[in-house]
Amino acid sequence: MVREIKGYRLLQGYRGHPAADVEATEEVLLRLSRLVEEIPKISELDLNPIVALPPGQGCRIVDARIRVDVSL
Repeated sequence: MVREIKGYRLLQGYRGHPAADVEATEEVLLRLSRLVEEIPKISELDLNPIVALPPGQGCRIVDARIRVDVSL
């Protein structure tokens, strides 16, 4: 999925920037998908930004906001 986005080339490194840890980024997306599937009360999820570190170093989420629908 990540390899199909328009900006994937940027994750491979550009203009002196190192490549990003694409595997860790994919893992975050898969875990978030599972979280939302398992907890249907989550109505909104915002992670901004996700900083992808060099390969093998993972990624960091700087800010996260989760909105929960208590009526469910």
